[in-house]
Amino acid sequence: MTALYGAAATGITLPEALEAARLDGGCALLTAPSAYRLARVAGRGCVTPTGPADLSAVYEARVFTAHVELRWVEAGYAVLLTEDASLLPGAFGELFDALDAVTTIETRYLVWGTATASTPGWAMLASARVGAMAVPMAAAPETGRIRLAVREYVVADKAHGNAYVAEERLIGFESYPLEGAAR
Repeated sequence: MTALYGAAATGITLPEALEAARLDGGCALLTAPSAYRLARVAGRGCVTPTGPADLSAVYEARVFTAHVELRWVEAGYAVLLTEDASLLPGAFGELFDALDAVTTIETRYLVWGTATASTPGWAMLASARVGAMAVPMAAAPETGRIRLAVREYVVADKAHGNAYVAEERLIGFESYPLEGAAR
């Protein structure tokens, strides 16, 4: 059985949430009216390959490391999810009851585009449909494709015993293996 712990904070800005969650080096998915950006966390802010990311127009963010995920919305509400309760910051004072998962499912989502270039810490993906996008990755993808690793938490309904995915947590970006390769 795996426990997923969570805590929430209200009245918190995105920079405050990033600082409290201690996610330096983590990946950030930033949604703004004019753009969707991927960035890397640096203290109270985020950076892209071209410099600091403007967080002022961001209305929703999902920020993650291999161990913690932060979800933030413009209304000033933030939630932190982790399997390690010691990683929950004191600034996130509203603790949730642990979600006891009977199992977890490792899932992956293919990211649009093919790697066209890489710089230290970033892989550049491009496709005719989406355009160019920089993805924070320690190493260039081995096959030219990238996927997002996600862990799903399956719980069993206490009344009826039905199992369902109750929550998911983003884990990180990784190289997508060639067809037929070990996964």
